[in-house]
Amino acid sequence: MDTAIILVKQTVIMFALILFGVFLFKKGVFSKRGGKQLSDFVISAVCPVLIFTSFQKELDEKLVDGLLTAFAMATAAHIVLIVTGTVLFRRKNRGENYAIERYAVAYSNCAFLGIPLVSAVYGTEGVFYVTAYIALFNLLSWTHGVMTVSGNVSFKSLLNVVKSPAVIATAAGIVMFFTQIRLPEIVLEPLNYIASLNTPLAMVVSGIMIAQSDLKKAVKKAGIYLTCGAKLILGPILIMLVFMLFRADETVVNTMIIAASAPTAASTIMFANKYGGDGVYASEIFAVSTIMSVFTIPLMLMLSQLMYSLI
Repeated sequence: MDTAIILVKQTVIMFALILFGVFLFKKGVFSKRGGKQLSDFVISAVCPVLIFTSFQKELDEKLVDGLLTAFAMATAAHIVLIVTGTVLFRRKNRGENYAIERYAVAYSNCAFLGIPLVSAVYGTEGVFYVTAYIALFNLLSWTHGVMTVSGNVSFKSLLNVVKSPAVIATAAGIVMFFTQIRLPEIVLEPLNYIASLNTPLAMVVSGIMIAQSDLKKAVKKAGIYLTCGAKLILGPILIMLVFMLFRADETVVNTMIIAASAPTAASTIMFANKYGGDGVYASEIFAVSTIMSVFTIPLMLMLSQLMYSLI
């Protein structure tokens, strides 16, 4: 259970950074516009650099096998979460917000929160594997996800997948990994400094976004608890049962569990606002799920380790 203990420690640290982000917004250091700009900086620059540098490794059979397994497991995890959301949230029993709830269950904040946690526990090897989950997230969220929230999918949505900085960084990193093109130290060192910004900035941005939500109203909505319960507890447990079939390396399994157990994706808010959904409700789900995940992610990882020890 040492890994779970490390994760508990890291989630407490992450929560402290999130609270710092809330503090900065409340004090006016960041406005809504400033928070969005900082978020764009993390998503478009810092996170892709971290992903890219994680592939600067010696070609190793264990890593190749682990990466291929991670892609298979990430696919399975997304299928489980999509089916869970589809079964639990229907228009006839959830009303107009059912589409947002389905998206919120299916798609994790795997880059913003998943990468920092995986990096803290498993280092660059963990980030190397979690890129598989992020790649699937980008592919599916901009296709199935857009279709879920908007009711249709366009060529522009598909183009956004290819143009995503995270996808470009993953593709470039994989090519350089398999061709063993290594960056000189004088180039890699600055990139590593940029990559190290990911954890603190991602948490501060999460705090800024949470600070813009009305938590007093959010905690009174039963639908939010149902959505968060499906996203943070039911979905990950079902995924663990499926993962038992893979008999994969424990590090690969745990990185996938952390990514799948991460709170609702920030894009839930963006898609709700863009396609005529309830952006306020989406932001409330994001805020509550982020706070709850501080407790549920370590719990899910401990449960995963227990199940892994039984097979």
